[in-house]
Amino acid sequence: MAISNNNREEIANIADILPDVVFMVSAGGRITYASAACEGVFGYRPEEMVDNFIIDFVVPTERDRTLKEASRVMTGGQRVGFENRYLHKGGREVHVMWSARWLETERLRVGVARDITELRLGQMLNRGLQLASVPLAPYERKVLQLLLTEATEKQIAERLGLAVSTTHSYVTSIFRKFGVRGRAGLMSLWLSQHAGVNLPVQR
Repeated sequence: MAISNNNREEIANIADILPDVVFMVSAGGRITYASAACEGVFGYRPEEMVDNFIIDFVVPTERDRTLKEASRVMTGGQRVGFENRYLHKGGREVHVMWSARWLETERLRVGVARDITELRLGQMLNRGLQLASVPLAPYERKVLQLLLTEATEKQIAERLGLAVSTTHSYVTSIFRKFGVRGRAGLMSLWLSQHAGVNLPVQR
């Protein structure tokens, strides 16, 4: 059964009070509806996302598998638990878990996105702290958590309310405690330990 305009409005009214983001995406991949929660999760107002291709908001390295997942949904299957990362308007990464299904009569993909960023980064942080040669100070932990994203040192400083010079001192200390020369080495170490990827550690 097709969704009438009145039903669409009712669905939108309900979706706009949910803490998770609800999207409707056309067969061509354009966002036709985004609920109010998208601003809190992704930093964009609904009208800034509507009419854009949803894949353009996905972290570039996640796009291929995200497109494959979208194709699976469009074959008619209901999908729950798919995770990927989006780029927040402010530049940071947002880890998202999806529930989605395809509405054939409407030619729309409906998805519900839940922000699991704090959960995923917290898990990575807790598993990786044991790799440091010396325990990290509380602020070093906060900086490390953001170093594992694509945030720049300036963005990290702004998010934590620190001076850029202070943030750089924390970053330098973190590199020393993990025995790496820079961010590339830190990421290689982290991925080799937590993603099952045998990458060379740049020490």
